[in-house]
Amino acid sequence: MKEKIIDLFGLDRDKILQNRKIPKTKFYELDSFNNTKKKIFTDEIKEINLLAILNEETINISAYKDEELNYSEFYFIHVDLKEKKNLSVITKTICRNIQNPLVLVYSFNYSILITTAIKRLNKTASAKQVLEEELTSPWILISTDNPAEKAFLAACNIYQFSYMNLYCFHAEITRLVYQSITIEILDEYTFNAKLDNDMLKSLVEEYYAEKRVITTLESELNKLVEFGDKVSVKQNIINTEKRIAQLKKRFKKFLEENNHAEIRK
Repeated sequence: MKEKIIDLFGLDRDKILQNRKIPKTKFYELDSFNNTKKKIFTDEIKEINLLAILNEETINISAYKDEELNYSEFYFIHVDLKEKKNLSVITKTICRNIQNPLVLVYSFNYSILITTAIKRLNKTASAKQVLEEELTSPWILISTDNPAEKAFLAACNIYQFSYMNLYCFHAEITRLVYQSITIEILDEYTFNAKLDNDMLKSLVEEYYAEKRVITTLESELNKLVEFGDKVSVKQNIINTEKRIAQLKKRFKKFLEENNHAEIRK
């Protein structure tokens, strides 16, 4: 699987490929590990590998630094899992203990999940970077037949991203990952490198809020006994599903308009 991931991202070029194992014990030294964390790393992770380092020496892209950001280099790290559990704990532990911005690629059997870590300089200790946000793709079969998933995987090659500087480069990868939400919502995927994540956020939040309503109503329905009460809740579910259908149409129209605008440019 590691070789497939290297090929997927186009990492086997120039000086960027590292392909070095990171001992799990390194994280025990860096973080305040308790027995629960140690058990997670021991029982749920096969191995962790530093796949690639991107900086001015390894790839022809300028570093970017200002008062808030330090994108001098970032890493591609592969985490091969024994189990698909506790990913949030694993991600936060790795991201908080490796100072540089990251692209984490998890693998389990024949599927991968991509997480990007956005970081900013610590205001009280400027030499350190703090984790600002994590963005995560769905699990996708590396040899999928789904057209939307295939389109997402085809967009992963690093030589398709901006070479303006490392911040812009990493920002496009975060957009790639965030836009993978459309695979779940619309079963479609077209990568728009210029579509800022904030432009999608309100639609995404509205969609998941409605999905949570469905989950709550279905749970309530399972507890009801009276026929009339069940009819009322079922109608609420139907109404929510109609709102979700309309939201999907708005989502699709929004993406089409922005993708067409990008093509015209």
